[in-house]
Amino acid sequence: MSRQRLRLGVLAAAALVLSGPSVAPTAAVTPWSVGTSVHAQTVRASPSADEDPGFAKRRQEAQAKGLIDADGRVPGSQREGIRAWPHDDTGYRIQPRDLAFLGLTRQQVDWWRRYQAPLGTTPKQFKDMSSSLSRVLCSDCKRPQDYDVRLQGSWAFFFSGRHKNFPTERELAGQPLALERLRQWMGSTPPSERPARRPFETLYKLGALDENGQPVGPSDGDFHISSDVMVAAARQKWDELRDAGKLTDEDLRKGFIHQKYSFVNRTAVREAFPELEKWAIMWEERLGRPVAPSLFPSSGPPNKSQVGTGVSTHFRNSDWLVTVSSKR
Repeated sequence: MSRQRLRLGVLAAAALVLSGPSVAPTAAVTPWSVGTSVHAQTVRASPSADEDPGFAKRRQEAQAKGLIDADGRVPGSQREGIRAWPHDDTGYRIQPRDLAFLGLTRQQVDWWRRYQAPLGTTPKQFKDMSSSLSRVLCSDCKRPQDYDVRLQGSWAFFFSGRHKNFPTERELAGQPLALERLRQWMGSTPPSERPARRPFETLYKLGALDENGQPVGPSDGDFHISSDVMVAAARQKWDELRDAGKLTDEDLRKGFIHQKYSFVNRTAVREAFPELEKWAIMWEERLGRPVAPSLFPSSGPPNKSQVGTGVSTHFRNSDWLVTVSSKR
């Protein structure tokens, strides 16, 4: 479990009764992670949009109508300064009932559409957050262009990627509280007319439990930082820690570059850039959600759109960039 999630465990538990409709649990809640298992019995998750004919058809129709682009994102870009109303990668349109359940206002959606603030923040918070990150990365640097910063995750795109399906009643059968909240939210809406993916903070608002039986906390604020300059410094720190025998077995097993997610080892980043760690902790406390910076080479995360689930965070024109400037 990450440092951020550990720190926010108490917050998630305290906020559980406020995170969705007030429903008292009617039975003991069996903890399990959505789409895994209950009492050693496999719980089948809903098929992905690539497997479900109905969702595949919905995606094709949404692309034909221009509701989503080839990447499953809504049309628009930061350069244009506006993007369309949020839809998931199969064309599901966020409705007023969804905003009400998720605790979002149209004003917040408008900020999101205009790239003024990711979900869960205000424009002022995001401006201050971006400015302070710029100072941490480039207060004395001569080349701001050596630092590419982009937002990722559902706070930036409204929906999670297609590896995180919208939960079903069957998947939540072992969690009465979350199940009742889902029913209050969706009512009698058939699965074919529901979202295919999880909107921002879905599991948190449902009061779902993680694999350890703890309430799922608020969604992360994900920052992808791509910089060869920083990677070189982190590599030097990694070598120093390794030679001094200060790396854990887990660090050594995962390696300097994470084999699955391709980011630089978090221990090396934390030790090489303590001010970045302090920045993340400060904003985590201010926003009440984990703030997770990840480091990559200047080329950015590799293109994995043809691998595994097809979820990839490689550079795209529709990405949300954070401006980095020298404050000298």
